[in-house]
Amino acid sequence: MIRRLFCPHLRCGPVELTEPEAHHARHVLRLKPGDAVELFDESGQTGEGVIVSVERRSVQVKLTTIRPAGWIAPIDVFAALPKGERSDWMIEKLSEIGVRTFTPLLTRRGILERLRAGRMERWQRIAIESAKQSRRAGVMRIGKETTLEEALAACESQQAFMLTPGDDPAPLLSVLPVPGRETSLFIGPEGGWTDDESERMRSAGLTPARLTATILRVETAAVVAAALVACQLVVHLSGTRR
Repeated sequence: MIRRLFCPHLRCGPVELTEPEAHHARHVLRLKPGDAVELFDESGQTGEGVIVSVERRSVQVKLTTIRPAGWIAPIDVFAALPKGERSDWMIEKLSEIGVRTFTPLLTRRGILERLRAGRMERWQRIAIESAKQSRRAGVMRIGKETTLEEALAACESQQAFMLTPGDDPAPLLSVLPVPGRETSLFIGPEGGWTDDESERMRSAGLTPARLTATILRVETAAVVAAALVACQLVVHLSGTRR
């Protein structure tokens, strides 16, 4: 299989890889001049080329063809952060599924402190590595931490769902009315939404929905919800292409 590398912006001709990608190409993949590679960028474009030079601190590729941006699933996830490094796993899996954006959500019962720049950079690296492995189009964008009000304003034109446990909300799959439409998923903290947060989301038009009969961790709920929507999109696209 042709090796896949990330480049922020593609153009035909000589392209110098970023330092992390050059290190990966040189020391992990052990690529040499003449080896064929595929490059992909943030927007979803892909291109094919060959390694032309491998130096101590740089790797250069000659890109010969560029293909238009591929389809990216119109799924945006707003989620409270789980504790510890479980958020890294969540970022990796949401990226694999094909989620368009992930935004950390500041909630009353969740983690309230602002994120350090290093953590955001780490998540972006995880998203890039996941994009390589899964061969998805583009790279999942990582948004800055946001308040519930800011998140609701950002998705007011989308179909949006607030995930909540219990028997009252309908199952998520039963309330997804428009396959292929932009979809936002709101995942609460381990302590659950407050009554005030739930009321604000309902007033903004979000549909309450549940996933399973069990109580899921934040990262599990985010991945399961995104996977269900992504699977529905695949079924919809398969039907429209017949």
